[in-house]
Amino acid sequence: GAAGEAKYRTGKVERGPLQAVVVASGTLNAVTTVQVGSQVSGQVLEIFADFNTQVKKDQVIARIDPQSFELRVNQTRADVDAARSAVAVAMSNLAAQKAEVGRVKVNLADAERDLNRKKMLVEKNFISPAELDKARTLFDSTREQLKSVEAQSEVNASQIASAQATVKQREALLKQAQVDLERTIIRAPVNGTVILKNIDAGQTVAASLQAPVLFTIAQDLR
Repeated sequence: GAAGEAKYRTGKVERGPLQAVVVASGTLNAVTTVQVGSQVSGQVLEIFADFNTQVKKDQVIARIDPQSFELRVNQTRADVDAARSAVAVAMSNLAAQKAEVGRVKVNLADAERDLNRKKMLVEKNFISPAELDKARTLFDSTREQLKSVEAQSEVNASQIASAQATVKQREALLKQAQVDLERTIIRAPVNGTVILKNIDAGQTVAASLQAPVLFTIAQDLR
């Protein structure tokens, strides 16, 4: 009021820290959380990580029974060997057929020379026309034989190409089987801490349309 007396409070000027405090509540989450799954199906053979386990990148944390995958690798490797053997056999057949082509060409050249010679002898009446007919028949049959062996040679070349394509196909299947075998070893994709484990040894994992989550790893809990 108008009659009020002004009052003052004095204080010493000092330097000191200022703090701005914010209080909040909620769920604490890691900066990055990685779910580790399996791309193959099978029985879990071993578990090497549990809750709160510190893991390093590429560290083995679980293993799925690899027996069926090892058998598949062995089978596909045998298929590759068989396909390569088929290529070798086809190449041998082609080499033999080329040799046969060469032999028939020599016979054809002999038959042609004999035919020309007998034509001259018939013109001079030194031999009968029957001898000329035999020479012509031999020449014609040899020429047809050459066409036949050349066609067979082309077939053998096609068989080689087909066998080589089969080798590539079998090698691709072998690589796929080897990849599946490698996937039976579950590795940590990042450095971090296991905060969730969804499997136990002996449990069967079924990887169909969606990979099952086996572990959850928090990458940074600082």
